[in-house]
Amino acid sequence: MNNAFIQFTQDILQAGHISAHRITLPCENWDWLDLGLRLEILQLDDLTTSANNWIKGFLPQTVYHSTDEFQCNYTIMLLPNNEEYLICGPVLFEQIKTERFEELFRNLDLPEELRNELQDYYLRVPFVSSQSMYENFFTILAKHLYGPNQFKVVYTDTNELDDWYQVHKNYLRIPEEPFMGIRMIEERYELENELLTAVANCNETRAVELGSRWAYITLPHRLPNTLRDHKDYVIAMNTLMRKTAEQSGVHPIHIDSFSNSNVQNIEQITSLEQFHSSCSKIARGYCRLIREHNLKTYSLLTRKAITYIDTDLRADLSLKSLSEQLSVNPNYLSTLFKKEIGIPLTDYVNHCRIKQAQRLLLGTDMPIKSVALQCGIPNITYFSRLFKRITGMTPKVYRETATYEDRQELSKSPPHRPSNPL
Repeated sequence: MNNAFIQFTQDILQAGHISAHRITLPCENWDWLDLGLRLEILQLDDLTTSANNWIKGFLPQTVYHSTDEFQCNYTIMLLPNNEEYLICGPVLFEQIKTERFEELFRNLDLPEELRNELQDYYLRVPFVSSQSMYENFFTILAKHLYGPNQFKVVYTDTNELDDWYQVHKNYLRIPEEPFMGIRMIEERYELENELLTAVANCNETRAVELGSRWAYITLPHRLPNTLRDHKDYVIAMNTLMRKTAEQSGVHPIHIDSFSNSNVQNIEQITSLEQFHSSCSKIARGYCRLIREHNLKTYSLLTRKAITYIDTDLRADLSLKSLSEQLSVNPNYLSTLFKKEIGIPLTDYVNHCRIKQAQRLLLGTDMPIKSVALQCGIPNITYFSRLFKRITGMTPKVYRETATYEDRQELSKSPPHRPSNPL
């Protein structure tokens, strides 16, 4: 049965002009491996030793997706008989067109005389438009071969196969600019520090400008997959900004939510253009996060109380409930909160709920009753009375008469906490 699944896989891939071979080690003929790239175009020595060593390192019950320096992708599996390997590829998950080719050729530091041959090579490598569908194909095969939950998927590179490349890169450095790399790294670190300072100061304009500049600086080539390399850099920057937000007094619950959403969005990036725009967007977001949730000047107890309120306005936010959650005496919490914030805790909660109601009234088409429920006030009569007491008008009139300036002013203030609760 396993042979049938494997043969079916080979037939499907070869129908799409994707190479799929079953081999045993040691293999003496590797001419087919990369469609002649290394032997014919780069004119390297025989691949027998390096290729056998490369494949030898792959473990049983594992699907390996491996990317080389040329952005070509291979899938390797040691089959259940533990003697044969299934090797599929190369395939491309991006079309190497003019601009992308120039970027790759520049990063690879190859001699100019190889330009045309490498361009022709990329036209011969099969292009798969959906990387996830391609990888899921092998996941399904692995389930049949090894059993559900009996295997793992590993993403790796072709270091063992391409040891030659590190030597090649050293030979092709620019002799008259031997310390260019040092200056580039110094400039990048200086820019990063400026960016973090702008974020800490909530200087949104400056942070967006520096984020845009950071996105376009030349980054060291650390991984064969350039897009993956860039994603990792912006994830690292996201981490630095996350720590900046924490040092600025933002509670981790707000930081974690925003940081995780950033990572999810980064992983959805499919082009360098999207990468460039994401850097400024993340910097802007952290500026707003710090401006909206900076509680550094308050005591720890007050910060915790405000965080509970910010987290869920629909919860029981009475003085009694919050005191129980924080394990403190209600009178002590009430006195401390009013001393630091300037108004009683109950009034603060009411202002936060009405501020959120204003946002929902202007930003959604939700019925007023639903807005009240979303803000933690199930009694519509009490909600309308409280809304009018704080804003001077009923929810219905507010929604109908709000001006552009009202919307702008609302957008500048924190999402729940009133900018001037008095």
